[in-house]
Amino acid sequence: MNSDRRHYALIIPACNEEACLGVMLDELRRKLAALGQRHDFTICVGVNGSTDGTADVAREHGVEVAVTPRRGYGHGCQAAIDHLQHEGVSPDAYIFMAADGANDPLDLPRLLGAHADGYPFVLGCRTDGFRNVHGAMTFTHWVANLVLGAWCGLLTGRFFFDLGPFRLIERQLFDELEMGEWTYGWTIEPQILAARRRVPMIEVSVRERARLAGEQKVSGVGIRRTISVGAQILAAAWRARVRPLPGFARAALSARPSLLPNPKSACEP
Repeated sequence: MNSDRRHYALIIPACNEEACLGVMLDELRRKLAALGQRHDFTICVGVNGSTDGTADVAREHGVEVAVTPRRGYGHGCQAAIDHLQHEGVSPDAYIFMAADGANDPLDLPRLLGAHADGYPFVLGCRTDGFRNVHGAMTFTHWVANLVLGAWCGLLTGRFFFDLGPFRLIERQLFDELEMGEWTYGWTIEPQILAARRRVPMIEVSVRERARLAGEQKVSGVGIRRTISVGAQILAAAWRARVRPLPGFARAALSARPSLLPNPKSACEP
């Protein structure tokens, strides 16, 4: 048996993504077929607050499906994870991807490679240069992510370049973080908590593509909407910074002072 073989669960939160989810899943499965010789993969779509046929599309494609009436990115992610736990699926790590096709499955080996190098938390970085600044990622959205990454640094001493949704988190670490933000704060909260715990993290360069269909919910919206969402994310980061760490986290921090955050500030190529 290959000791390097791992099991990954791909978590895909989806809200009213009927128009693009099927195409996204078909593309993802083609890429996973090539990677499947080295690892095992389970796909689970977390349908949250949808009013269209998103859940039906997911079921037709034969993936695991979790449905929650609560709308919010975090609700979708957690519903999918709870479903897998209920089904007895215990992956080594979760990989989070957008349901609209914005994340390119061709970038999966970058995340998997960083995980193989020993990083339990791998972030897909879209803001290294201007190549992602187009219809999929406006300049305003690009700048906003840099500002939010800097806010993380001010709060924890660990600066980030992005808060992208394309990320890998080991299952044990995810459980230990005890997430509490369910909407716009879902992506920044684990970065703050992990930085406070001195978890080794790394950002790897990934592409950002235009959504396949449907309406943008965060990126690609007006400046007023961007400011409103940004304010909610800033507040979520502050809550993650001031909330007490769980007892196990404080113990782990004192017992492993050498586990410092990745010192590199730029996205890895």
